[in-house]
Amino acid sequence: MEMEDGSKIDISKASSSAKAQTRDRRVIEDSDQQRGVLTTSTYICPKCDTDSVYAELQQTRSSDEPETRILTCAECGHGWREY
Repeated sequence: MEMEDGSKIDISKASSSAKAQTRDRRVIEDSDQQRGVLTTSTYICPKCDTDSVYAELQQTRSSDEPETRILTCAECGHGWREY
């Protein structure tokens, strides 16, 4: 490797004192949990016609497109999306 002043540095035997950390790789099963904000009178469940629905926004496509609204019924657990 050559420096700005023209001197050369041999980095072929360089090493690092940092140690790699192991990560916890547990799979979290949260598909049966309601997430988001509980809303009433804003959405209606297409399965049981209740108006108590959890609503959450997620960016599922590219950043120049609108967020996806993920909805979960508080009564029957039915889930659906609005784009």
